[in-house]
Amino acid sequence: MYRRSLFYGLGADGTVGANKNSIKIIGQETERFVQGYFVYDSKKSGAITVSHLRSSPRPIRSAYLIDRAGFVACHQFEFIDKIDVLEYAAHGAVFLLNAPGEAAEVWDRLPREMQQQMIERQIRFFAIDAYALAKQVGMGGRINTIMQTCFFGISGILPREEAIAHIKKSIEKTYGKRGPEVVRRNCEVVDLALAHLHEIPVPAAASANRTRPPIVSERAPDFVQKITAVMLAGKGDLLPVSAFTVDGTWPVGTAKWEKRNLALEIPVWDPKVCIQCNQCALVCPHAAIRAKVYDEPSLAAHLQRSSQPLTRRLNTKASSSRSRSRRKIVPAATCA
Repeated sequence: MYRRSLFYGLGADGTVGANKNSIKIIGQETERFVQGYFVYDSKKSGAITVSHLRSSPRPIRSAYLIDRAGFVACHQFEFIDKIDVLEYAAHGAVFLLNAPGEAAEVWDRLPREMQQQMIERQIRFFAIDAYALAKQVGMGGRINTIMQTCFFGISGILPREEAIAHIKKSIEKTYGKRGPEVVRRNCEVVDLALAHLHEIPVPAAASANRTRPPIVSERAPDFVQKITAVMLAGKGDLLPVSAFTVDGTWPVGTAKWEKRNLALEIPVWDPKVCIQCNQCALVCPHAAIRAKVYDEPSLAAHLQRSSQPLTRRLNTKASSSRSRSRRKIVPAATCA
């Protein structure tokens, strides 16, 4: 039986590496032929990766990306609001989603368009909270082994016990140099993965009250709406050369319209424990916490309105009239 599978992952989350291991397992342990194509975007780490896997009892001659898949896996829940991960799902396909929270609540959190797709194409739907399981075992944010185990458990390419044995053998080969503890944790999560995998019943009608939000804000300039948004949706290859400027220039300030919302955790300023050392503003990779230096007269009005008037006097080398300033940590509301 000819099988086509698509995997949507995040750069550096291990999805591509796990799929390469899957290709090796299928190719070496069965009589099937295998093929893999991997699509990356320019951001690499932290960006979208799409893995195209084929397996067949006959030699594979398809030198192109998959446009109809019997198995689709989305390893990041945020993707369902940004790209159409079921666009290439075939009728009767299987969809695996890494979704945080309770399995009973997953269906209601999907956008209406995705629910309708699954109903119309009679897609079987599976979900697992892979990040919670990885954290439970002490693997941090590495979910590749969990999702790989679910793929073999659902697809049926190999008997489950045989597939698990091959995955563990691959883990020892891949992570053996990192020590026995790393190997043990990965093997432990393999044993737990299928127990945390749930098949979600697909009802007869869509129930979601929300639709997929636009890729970029309606306030974005024309260039961002027509070009950047298409690229963010994973359709950059469809843009004609005529869509770009003749001289190849690119407007500045377009990154602010891209809100990827990828962080599992965000920094929050806690005034109860803050000692105003300002190190959080220095090391925060998301620039979510800002430190500002104000002249004392300029800050006076703010201190009267602020519910948390935490300030520290700072001696500066400015003129005598500005030698006494105050410093206040101002946290941003969100971080992506």
